[in-house]
Amino acid sequence: MERMGGVENDKRYCIVLKDFTTCGIKVPRGSLGYFNRSRREEMSATVENVKQVVKLQPGNYKAIKKEEAELLVDIQDLSHRYELFKNEPLFRSIAKVQINDVVQLRKNNKVVGIVKNIENSTRKKELDLYGTLFQVSLMEDNRSSRKKCDTCVKVNAGEIIQVSNTEVEPFDRGKNSSKHISKALTQISPDLFEGCENPALEVGSMVEVQLRSILVYGVIRWIGIPEGKVQRMAGIELDYEQKTGSGGTFEKRQYFVCEKNKALFIQLGDCKPDARFLTRELKNVRTTPINAPEKMIADDHTMEEDVPPVHEDEVQQLMAGRMKGIQGHYNSCYLDSTIFSLFTFSSVLDGILHKPGGHDEKIQQILREDIVNPLRTTGFVNAEKVMKLRKLLGCDTFVSAEKDPEEFINVLLHEVLAVDPLLKIRSGEKIQESNCYQIILDKDDTVKVPTVQFLLERSFLSCDLKFEEIPSCLLVQMPRFGKQFKMFTEIMPSLELDITDLLNNSLRQCFICGVVAEYECAQCLLDPMLSPGAIKQYCDTCNSQVHSHKGRKDHQFRKFPSPINVCVKAPFPRHKMELFAVLCIETSHYVSFVKYGASKNSWLFFDSMADRIDEENIPEITICPQIGDYLMISEEMLAYTNLKQLDGFAKRLFCDAYMCMYWSPRMCLYK
Repeated sequence: MERMGGVENDKRYCIVLKDFTTCGIKVPRGSLGYFNRSRREEMSATVENVKQVVKLQPGNYKAIKKEEAELLVDIQDLSHRYELFKNEPLFRSIAKVQINDVVQLRKNNKVVGIVKNIENSTRKKELDLYGTLFQVSLMEDNRSSRKKCDTCVKVNAGEIIQVSNTEVEPFDRGKNSSKHISKALTQISPDLFEGCENPALEVGSMVEVQLRSILVYGVIRWIGIPEGKVQRMAGIELDYEQKTGSGGTFEKRQYFVCEKNKALFIQLGDCKPDARFLTRELKNVRTTPINAPEKMIADDHTMEEDVPPVHEDEVQQLMAGRMKGIQGHYNSCYLDSTIFSLFTFSSVLDGILHKPGGHDEKIQQILREDIVNPLRTTGFVNAEKVMKLRKLLGCDTFVSAEKDPEEFINVLLHEVLAVDPLLKIRSGEKIQESNCYQIILDKDDTVKVPTVQFLLERSFLSCDLKFEEIPSCLLVQMPRFGKQFKMFTEIMPSLELDITDLLNNSLRQCFICGVVAEYECAQCLLDPMLSPGAIKQYCDTCNSQVHSHKGRKDHQFRKFPSPINVCVKAPFPRHKMELFAVLCIETSHYVSFVKYGASKNSWLFFDSMADRIDEENIPEITICPQIGDYLMISEEMLAYTNLKQLDGFAKRLFCDAYMCMYWSPRMCLYK
């Protein structure tokens, strides 16, 4: 990684794993060094703060990369340094931090911030290492949301305790039961777990609780003995509101914070692990419903013959109902909902199913012949087939751990199939390549229910970005990082995404007179005297007139390349992309809304773990045509519509949107 490189050399580095003494010199755990090899082939190293070469014994050290050493060298507390190194998921995530990633810091009351720059320390350390520092723009915490403040700090890797790119769930999202989450976010004494009925339960565990006549689900946020009680209790954040719930208080004392009516306090022994996510050996399940269509085939068959996406006329008979879609199994919802959304009714990524030259043709074959083709033919794929894919993705955590859709997409497309990235985005003189775009922007309290069109334009302008080319598929991540950092309580997925003004070197119109534009001004976007929302770009004449106003003379407008002697008349052609799916998550479970036809009402809802019979998850597909009507609500009406008062499907769509998927029918003809 270029940003972490110091002076190039051939030194190989290591970290000390155990305190040891050699030649009367004590070498503490967490010390860094680089290897030396003696004539006797004994392993030795030059270690920081030690004036002579020391001998190394097997088990006392571990070899690390130079980039890893430069992440650690600025952490002065050796015990702290060692603990970070041993926390492999967090350490690996910090190593992948990029500009505009969101991080949570150890100090300043665990404040959240956005990484604005990554740089080397100004002075080289004694091991020929430059340390790595992160410049973070902090955000103020005002309970329900965080907004940017003017404070900017420089921190080393040891000050970062959560990262938005990490498989360790960022900012207490509540999907992961890993022990390091509870250590990072909640101080729990180990003796609290002694003697409880299920010692596997901990802060971050997903659980189910029998509440009167219904079974409710949630995530443990607190474990302990409340004041005045003698038994251990669990504070659970429920998936949905309950009349008897609270906001994290129990008997007038606050133990954690969540939305109103979503906290439940109950004896720890009454909690059970959420059976929807339990690991188990799959049994032979009846995977076809009663009176199944004749088109259904045996589950263990693969299908080599290519199958087109499911046609709109087939959906009611083939896809709707229980035991339809992809069967969930052991934390697979991120993968189930992503594959279902991308391939069932769309051919936008069918090219990756056949593209030669990938790193692993076996995975490509399983995805094509065991999952996509059977799904399109029978309407159902059992969990065993998906597990075959998960086991081959190159990391054991894909078999068991909770992941995010973008992580699966990046591993599948980039590391496994080695296909060209979906997006090429220009930032200054550099071209950045990626498969998903994460919206990053400052909070605007005047905006109540933004559209994805609005968010994408604001994000591109604030980060000075342009699409280098029109993408055939655009996967847009909403500005949220779990429950504790959700910038907008509701977001309206735009049915169409007009990216004309976000393209580099494209023909664009003057905002005022309609001729070819030459200038763009991000500051004009916020000017209340100009038409709200639209990107402000001008021809030379209009740019001069607009910026002659005394209130705009300090605007930093910029000129962009524009075609010379163009004869095209207004209106100029527009480049638009169409919404075909929305992935949603509230606290612990991914689901998806997918468009299955041309009609505005051709929408369905997919949940890979909608129910459970005995030990098997039951996937379900529900036709929900009303979604099309909700998405047609105008921006003007949005300001007067309480989206939370709509039906359950609409509430999940608008309040829990995580990733919106768009495709370009025109570009799919070429890619």
